[in-house]
Amino acid sequence: MAKPIKLRDFLQRLRDQDPGIEVLSHRGKGSHLMLCKMTDAGKVSYPIPTSSGEVAGPYQKAVIRLFGLPENTFRK
Repeated sequence: MAKPIKLRDFLQRLRDQDPGIEVLSHRGKGSHLMLCKMTDAGKVSYPIPTSSGEVAGPYQKAVIRLFGLPENTFRK
């Protein structure tokens, strides 16, 4: 399982990997951010909890899978 990484590092790596992914802070419920991307099939979105200041491994894997990112996106 992937190690948790800081939210700031997670968002920076995400933007570096795919500038087409939007981070919407006003759409998430409570302390969640919404990650959104337009694709040929439609809009893909996924909530990320931000209360702890870190993004856990299962959320990293889900973002990689949903947005079609390389497996090493969040590894150092």
